[in-house]
Parts: sequence; C-alpha cells; structure tokens
Amino acid sequence: MVRHFSIPVVFLALASSGCGTDPVPCTNTCPDISGVYSIENATPVGQCSFSPYLLAPTVEILQTDNGRRVMLEVIDPSTQLEVPLVGDVFAPAPGEDPELLGTFRIDTRTVRAASASDERTLTLDVSASGSVSLHEGRRMLSATLMTMDAVSGKGCTHTLSITGFGD
Repeated sequence: MVRHFSIPVVFLALASSGCGTDPVPCTNTCPDISGVYSIENATPVGQCSFSPYLLAPTVEILQTDNGRRVMLEVIDPSTQLEVPLVGDVFAPAPGEDPELLGTFRIDTRTVRAASASDERTLTLDVSASGSVSLHEGRRMLSATLMTMDAVSGKGCTHTLSITGFGD
C-alpha cells in the first residue's frame, strides 16, 4: 500500500531529520507565496496550561526583503492583539511537486502572559511552517502553527493544523 503524505508533513520530517543538508532559505528569485488566505480548517491538537496563539478567519502572508522573508500575523489570546511572526521563504527543490509554489519556516521565542485571565509570565517557543501550492487553479495554504512552553519540563505543545485557500 502506498501512503501519501502532505507537503508540510514531508517538509517538517526532512527539516527535522538531521539527515543530509538542511533546506536553505532562498536568496535570489524567491517564489511568491504571499496572499490573503481564508482559513477553511484549523484543527487544534494538545492541551496546555496557557492559551496558544490563534489565527483570524482570514490571514495574510506578506513577503519582504525581495521575497526572502515571510511575515504572518497571529493573535495573542492574552491581549487579543495581532503579533507579527517573521521567518524565511524556501523555493521548491528541483523535482518537487510542480504545483508547489514555495514553503516557509518561522521560529521565534516570546515572553507573554499565560492567558487573558492568568497574568503568569511564560516563555514560549512559536514555530510555523507551511507550503503554498496551486490546487484546482487556486492557491492553497497548508501550515502548522505550534506554541510550546519553552521552560516547562512537561513539554506542553499546542499545534494548530491549518488549511486555507487564497486568490
């Protein structure tokens, strides 16, 4: 039986496997993955003692620095304000799915309140990774947003699997 895996799962597996060379952010002629995406599905996994970052029903992916950097805004549940996350854009490798436009990876550490009702200060690692591809003529965003307690020995992680369609 042949199993098919989604691009973000394969990308994350390759990025975290440690085998071979790590993907290198694009430096020249970066793919255009920017756009406004309507979130069709955002499935949370995991329960933590803090409120994880959230996405609005519509998100915008912006590219800066000649397309090399990506910015995605998430909602801080403790303040209800949007917080920009910034990371790198990756071009598809030769031979990858021809409908894949590009991928991105964001890793950041932040300090904030645990939730709107709990002012305990936490250090959180936030990572987002995803891909933008063409699906029946429309751009499709497949991504994962992880919020993890960086200090807790419990390793509490809240993961949000995201699927959205754009212009």
